[in-house]
Amino acid sequence: MEQIVRSLKSAALVVVAAVVFVLGTAFLMAADATLTPSSLGASSDLAQAARWLQFLAAATALAAVCTAGWELVLAREWTGALEIAAAALGTLMITIGMLASAASNGSNPAAAVIGAVGVGMWALLVLSRAARASLAEQASQQPNAPHQQAQLWLAAAAGLFVLAIGYGFTSAAGSRGPGIAAGILEAGGVAVLAWSLMAARERGYLRTRPVPGVLAGLALLAASFLAAAIVAGLAFGTLTALGAGLAVTAALELAAVVVLGLAGWTRVRELYRG
Repeated sequence: MEQIVRSLKSAALVVVAAVVFVLGTAFLMAADATLTPSSLGASSDLAQAARWLQFLAAATALAAVCTAGWELVLAREWTGALEIAAAALGTLMITIGMLASAASNGSNPAAAVIGAVGVGMWALLVLSRAARASLAEQASQQPNAPHQQAQLWLAAAAGLFVLAIGYGFTSAAGSRGPGIAAGILEAGGVAVLAWSLMAARERGYLRTRPVPGVLAGLALLAASFLAAAIVAGLAFGTLTALGAGLAVTAALELAAVVVLGLAGWTRVRELYRG
């Protein structure tokens, strides 16, 4: 999996995906901000453009994963290539889910479920890495030492599993209960994932410059999911008020992706300078 951020081509494609996703989120924020009884058509058009842009971002991320996998195949690193193949399958499911959402104008409840399956595949991949790390640490010269890396991988896998469950709940986010549950679970999953990265950085496993930016982006992403849960739980009296609440949520998501994209750009510069 590390090849995705070790390869200059893959890292550059990840940054491109972030840029396209930012554009899609900006359209979504504009759609929410213009959500009034007199402009429903314009708001719907903006939201549909946002969904297609976000699908394009997911397709670009899929290309980044496949590029990393192909480089490993050329290098005959078969274990890493198999890991990337599993990651590509999970990313493909996320891409198909976004395609289903865009093709149905956001009305297909199966789209979120397909995307959740993709996130779940990533969680299983990270879980397998936790198992491998645990076996490696057990076979080390210090068998009684704590399995620090394995614990961090396991925490990251748990965060992704919770995120996948929350993402699946968004298929019924039109209802108050599932909408609140989706936001809380997604925020909790991202928070656990951020904690595992922060702990890895404190223990010296992650030393690259983009890590603080990634942590800041994940914190903003968790805040956006919490905001979505709050908006789902509130009873808005007018369509304009609902649009304003959704716009705040989209703005937080936009800020999160911008920060993550900047962290990715920092990584690209590191790789380019060698």
